[in-house]
Amino acid sequence: MTIRNVIVVCDYAYIEGGAARVAVQTAVELSKRSNLKVYFFAGCGEPCQELVQSSVQVISLGMYDLLGNPSKLDAMKKGIYNRKAGKLLEDLLNTLKENETIIHVHTWTKVLSSAIFAIADKKNIPVFLTVHDYFLTCPNGGCYDYVKNEICERKPMSLNCVVCNCDSRHYYYKVWRCMRQFRQNRVMRNCKNIRYIFISEFEKKQLVRRFGEPKWQFMLKNPSTFSERKRVLAEKNEIYLYIGRVSEEKGVPLFCEAVENAGVKAVVVGDGGLKKDLEKKYPDITFTGWLEKAQIDQWIEKSRCLIFPSRWYEGSPLTVPEVQAYGIPCIVTDCSAAVDNIVTEKNGLIVKADRKEMCSAIAKMANDEIVAKMSCNTFELFDEKSYSNDVYIKNLLQIYEKGV
Repeated sequence: MTIRNVIVVCDYAYIEGGAARVAVQTAVELSKRSNLKVYFFAGCGEPCQELVQSSVQVISLGMYDLLGNPSKLDAMKKGIYNRKAGKLLEDLLNTLKENETIIHVHTWTKVLSSAIFAIADKKNIPVFLTVHDYFLTCPNGGCYDYVKNEICERKPMSLNCVVCNCDSRHYYYKVWRCMRQFRQNRVMRNCKNIRYIFISEFEKKQLVRRFGEPKWQFMLKNPSTFSERKRVLAEKNEIYLYIGRVSEEKGVPLFCEAVENAGVKAVVVGDGGLKKDLEKKYPDITFTGWLEKAQIDQWIEKSRCLIFPSRWYEGSPLTVPEVQAYGIPCIVTDCSAAVDNIVTEKNGLIVKADRKEMCSAIAKMANDEIVAKMSCNTFELFDEKSYSNDVYIKNLLQIYEKGV
């Protein structure tokens, strides 16, 4: 098979989150760095400027996403299986030669549904699926109990799973999610043409033990760009930094409790549902809200250490490598994929999602000599090229070739 057409599939035609950003970047960079004809097939929204200004051919269906649909009944129905999205993908495939075309899926759960996999299987088109989350196996996509605020070890879609009220909204949503998962499992587990691209070893481990070992599997780090590299003298700084969504599963309450107990200066960069409550409870912590990248870089340069206190798995968080590019050591929890970026005692510390352990790690970081050594190690160990678009596209094209 000679690949001439790549259809990048994403729920959104704009950068709605981390996975959509990688999808857009994949399409744009493929169009620049290969001879392939690149299509971007999206369910919702107007195309972002990155796509508009590229040679990528964008097909946006103009549909509602699950939360934006004014009809809850329609959202429920299409969320389980979006026949129209599948039909429109089939229409596109009918214009292309089957033996020259592949599909690269990034997201599908908020608009497109598993219908796209059914159509690809029907047309016998190879599918490459970048696994950004845990929707392959878990109805809520996180392997996380949002009610108890803990990682869920129940067998996905078992009776124990189905009856568990773990949803962040209401158990009714959980019932609907299980209906969607049941339909998705019927489709995807019978598809013989899916090649799975994992984005971290940690993520792969957690999914394989729940989903099973896929026949076709690859590893590919998400790309990222970094500002001009320079080592920050972390040992001269005092601020303990958190960057990300301000929510329970991200471990922000744990972060606030630990830094307050340790009596250190702390900054939270980001926004979310818990921000207002935490601001009132912890007046000594600076909460900045969402910031532009240049402003975030300024806080990184003032930081002594990044704390990544996540209580859930994550896929492959880019916050950690983004600060490591500056030589900032990190304290990360052992239950998240951030551990893949840490060599213990060299460029950071790994702790349990526990206040006592985190306070102990912060106390260790009070030693300027230890921080200086870790900062130098962090800067030297960091491999910027491995996150570059050049390396990403080169490795992706090799995966395409091996996969067909």
